Amino acid sequence: MQTRLYNKFVRFVTCKMPNITSLHCLIIDDNPTGSYIGNQLTDFYAYRLKHLKSLIPLTLTAPQLSNELTFLQMSISSKAGHQIPLVYRDSLKHLSLCNVPRNYQWKSFVSDSVQENIEFANLKHLEIYYKLDSQRYGSGEQSSGPSTLSFPKLKRLYLFRCYEHCQLLESAMLPEKLENVYLHCAPFLLVHLLSHRWKFIDNLEVNIEAGAIDNPRYFFRHTNMLFGNKYLAQNSSLTLGELPNIPHMNALNWSRMTSLTIIYQLEVRQLLVLLEKMPSLTKLSVLSLDVGSLPASIANEKHVKKYKCAENNTLTFAKLNAVNVKPCGPNYLAFIRYFVLKYASLEHLCVSPSALFYTRALVEAYSQVCPHLATTGVFASSELY
Repeated sequence: MQTRLYNKFVRFVTCKMPNITSLHCLIIDDNPTGSYIGNQLTDFYAYRLKHLKSLIPLTLTAPQLSNELTFLQMSISSKAGHQIPLVYRDSLKHLSLCNVPRNYQWKSFVSDSVQENIEFANLKHLEIYYKLDSQRYGSGEQSSGPSTLSFPKLKRLYLFRCYEHCQLLESAMLPEKLENVYLHCAPFLLVHLLSHRWKFIDNLEVNIEAGAIDNPRYFFRHTNMLFGNKYLAQNSSLTLGELPNIPHMNALNWSRMTSLTIIYQLEVRQLLVLLEKMPSLTKLSVLSLDVGSLPASIANEKHVKKYKCAENNTLTFAKLNAVNVKPCGPNYLAFIRYFVLKYASLEHLCVSPSALFYTRALVEAYSQVCPHLATTGVFASSELY
């Protein structure tokens, strides 16, 4: 009874709108009704579609999708033996794959089952969300996909949950210049960013979760190359779940990093070391700042004149959200005072909500001595991201 009702709905849609070329099936995978209708509609329009976005694995009778398809977002089924129609690679310009297993074979993109070299001749945007497995951050064995993946015209590459060996980073043929690279990964994969013959990337973003860094020396060696020694990107961003212990001052060189976000607890002393080694930083976000102990030069208000109104700063945005502090705790307020006077280029400052009124009053009071503060906007940390 329900199946007949679903088929009636599909016939109504396809009769009223027979020439649809763009279809969005924004339905969760465990919704059987939505999955059935979504697949029926996709099946009907398969030969016409130029734009297909599906959050459900495709189970179609159509042997192939349109040879004019330019945009494809789909989820890979976790069921063994599940196949999707053939996808014409040459027409694709945007490809987004979700729930991708580590050893994905790319069979839906080849007409010959023995074809080893796969080229996406016109693809400009590639987005991969790898499947969440129980084993994470392992080195594992190298994946066994096709011998070569080639993306000669790619401009934007986004890889999410890349915790083990990644063929797209390790062996894929990519252009020398890219607009955007986003990598949410395990630290050992950073070396593959360095091994590519990239001449330049406009925007590079690296995201490493808390608990993933088991070898701090290895981590700093490769991040120093990415964000310091090797001028790889015009804008380079690093998001860390937590900062590992810095072995010594000379072990850190992030001189070309432009944006840094640290999610879990960071001590003020660690932050001061970081800021000294990041002269190009324009955006800083510390979501859990530990102000339990401060250097005497910061805690003592008599030293204000020694650190006020620094010159030639690049930092324009800072979010400094304190953790485990009482409303307007003295250490946090002292650090905020230091910070607004230290960084003359600051345009936006986000602070813990309990310190908002104090910080605004402080900025107003010091604006006569430090003119740059007259244009500094102060917000609660929940207001700007």
